[in-house]
Amino acid sequence: MSLTTAQRDLLHHMLNMDAPVGASALGQQLHLTPRQVQYGLREVKSWLVQRQTEVRHVPGVGIQILCTPEQRQHLLRELSSQSRFQLILTPDQRQQLLALVLLLANEPRTLGQLQNDFEIARVTVLKDLDAATVWLNSFGLTVARRQHRGCWVAGSELARRQALAALLWGDVPHAQPLLATTHRQGLVFALAQDAALLPILSDLQRQLGSWDLPSAEATVATMERELGGRFTDESALQLALHIATQARRVRQQHYVAIAPEALGWLRSLPIWPLSSREGMRLWPDLPPHVAEAETAALALQVLASVRDEPWRKLGQQSGLVADMLAQFMADIGRAYSAPELADDQLLRDGLEAHILPACVRQRFGLWGTARATGEIQTERYAFERGVAARIAAQIAAETGVALPPSAHDDLVLLLRAAIVRARPERARHVLVVCPSGMATTQLLVARLKARFPRFGTFEVLSIRELNAERVIGADLIITTVPLPIAGELPVEVLHVHPMLSPEDITALMQWMA
Repeated sequence: MSLTTAQRDLLHHMLNMDAPVGASALGQQLHLTPRQVQYGLREVKSWLVQRQTEVRHVPGVGIQILCTPEQRQHLLRELSSQSRFQLILTPDQRQQLLALVLLLANEPRTLGQLQNDFEIARVTVLKDLDAATVWLNSFGLTVARRQHRGCWVAGSELARRQALAALLWGDVPHAQPLLATTHRQGLVFALAQDAALLPILSDLQRQLGSWDLPSAEATVATMERELGGRFTDESALQLALHIATQARRVRQQHYVAIAPEALGWLRSLPIWPLSSREGMRLWPDLPPHVAEAETAALALQVLASVRDEPWRKLGQQSGLVADMLAQFMADIGRAYSAPELADDQLLRDGLEAHILPACVRQRFGLWGTARATGEIQTERYAFERGVAARIAAQIAAETGVALPPSAHDDLVLLLRAAIVRARPERARHVLVVCPSGMATTQLLVARLKARFPRFGTFEVLSIRELNAERVIGADLIITTVPLPIAGELPVEVLHVHPMLSPEDITALMQWMA
C-alpha cells in the first residue's frame, strides 16, 4: 500500500514517540485536524499490520506503536528508504502555491495548465483562484482572467514584489505557511522534501534557489556600516529579502515605475547617495531612467525598515520631522504630567525609528509584518493607547498618512518603556548569564542599563555557578542561552538576544509591569 506524505509524517512521528500520545495532541504536534488524524491512523495501522506490528490505543491514555527498539529502527529505515508516497495538498497549501506560481509567472497560465500543475479539477482551481485573489487584493493586486488567454497577476511591479516578499516570509492568512525566511537557512520551503512528487513543486524549488539571500544580507551589512547604525534583526532580514527579490525581478527585466513627485522627494533625502551607490553596484548595466527608479525602490525599502538606533552618519532629522518629534515629546510629557519625558532621548529615538518607517510603508503600500498584540489591548495599556491615538491623529493631520495598527502598538510599547524609565522603582537584583565571553556580556549589561537605568543591580554569573542556592535573593535571571535547570530555579528566567531585541525589551517591560 502507498501512504500519503501526511500519513508518512504521522507514522514517523509515532515511531519516535517514547510514550502514548492522545489523538488531539498528535494533531496539534503535526498541525492536522482530528479528522485527518483519525483517517491517517487507519492507514498507518494497515501499513504496520502488514509488518506484524501493533498499534495500541488506550482511551484516556493515548496511542502508541508496540515494538522493540530493534523493530522500531528497522521500521524507520524502511520508511526512509521508500519514495512512492501520495502527495495530497490541502486547500491552504494549494492556495499559497497558486499565489506563488502566478506571482513568479512571466506569462498567463490557463486553467488547463493549473489543473495539470496541481492535478486537481477545474472547479477546484476556480475556488483556489478566488481565495488567492482575496489575499492578493490586500496588496493592491488582482488576478485578471481572459478566456483562451488564461490568468495572471495584474498590478504594479512594486506591489507584486511586496506580495512576493510576504509570501516568502510566511506572512499569509493560513495556519501553516509553506515558506519562511531565516537568518541561518535562508528561504525554507516546507514541501522541499516532497518536491519530486509533483513537477510544479520541483519547478518552484528551482526558482526559489535563484534568490541570493547571502549577497543581499551582505548588502544590508554594508549599508549599516555606511549609515553608522543597525536595523533590528527582523528588519535586516526583511530588507535582505526585499533586495534579493528586487535583484531577481531586475534580472528578469521586470522594472518598477516610481511617480515623479516621489522620485523628487527621495532624491532630496540623505539616504539617496548611499542607495544610488548600492544600486549602481547591484545593476550597473541598466538604462539611467530604469536604474533611477530601481534606486528609488531600494531607498523606499531602506526607509521602511525599522532600526535599533539612530543613523550616526546621517545626523539629526530636520524640518517637519524634527518639529513633529519635538511636539510629540512635549505632548507626551504633559499627558503623563512628567516634564522629564520631553527630554527622554531613548523615547525620541524610538519614535523616529518606528514612526518614519511606518509612514513610508503606509504611504507607498509597502509590506510589513504585524505581531500579536493581545497584551497591548488589555486595560493595563489603555492610557498608552489613548496617547498613541492622539499622536497618530497629529501625524495624519500633518502628513495625510494614517498609521497602521501595528504602528499604534509600537507607540504603546515605546510609551510604556518611557514611563517605566521615568518613574522610581525599587532596586532589583538581576543575575545575567551570558556564556559567550566578556565582550558579549558587557554589551548586554550596557544595553540593559541604557534601556532601564532604574532597573536595579546587574550581577554577571557563570552558568557553572548557577544553582538554586546561588540565586537566593535574585528577582530575575536574564540569559542569552537556554538554561537546562530553569524549571528548578525559584526565580523567573528570561531568555534574550545579546543585542537586546525589541521583543526582549517588550518582555522585560511586561515583567516589570
